[in-house]
Amino acid sequence: MLVLLKRINPNILVFSLFLILFLIQRIFFDLIQNSTMALAASFLYLPHGLRVLATLIGGRKIIPGLFLGHVVSGIYIHLFANGTGIEILDIFNLEIIIIILLTSIGSSFCVLLALFILKINSLKIKSIKLKTILFVSVLSSIINSFFSNTIYYLSFDDWEIGVQFFQYIIGDLTGALILFYVLKFVKKMVIYK
Repeated sequence: MLVLLKRINPNILVFSLFLILFLIQRIFFDLIQNSTMALAASFLYLPHGLRVLATLIGGRKIIPGLFLGHVVSGIYIHLFANGTGIEILDIFNLEIIIIILLTSIGSSFCVLLALFILKINSLKIKSIKLKTILFVSVLSSIINSFFSNTIYYLSFDDWEIGVQFFQYIIGDLTGALILFYVLKFVKKMVIYK
């Protein structure tokens, strides 16, 4: 299995995992959270954990896979989620394209920015402790929330920036923690077999 994973392009792997985790969190969002607000943040955003781990492991090289994952999920959210009223042809609206691209850029680079602020070198991944990963997760979720909410606030008249700012952070952190613990559990199962 590890041999197969090593042969796959890391950006394709990250993109694929991003979409899988995004679809899992959408099921949670649609069934449990049941928000009536268009484009509302999820209380469980699993891709943030992938975003943090992939950036720590792959550094800048992994950004194309993350960016593509964000763009595709952004298109999905703007077209199909929560009754935004946007139709298929509206995706070609320049304003919607710019919103998707800007939020995707911010979301793709938030972990690198957090690493830069915390002065952490992702090339020394083996020396990074869980505490550091959690600090990076927290700071990058704040950066992502600030950036995305600023874009939405400037783009939509009725954007609830206060509520959404904290909801983004909560969703990123709960998603990251769940993903970290699932991976820790899987690692233990693989080691003990």
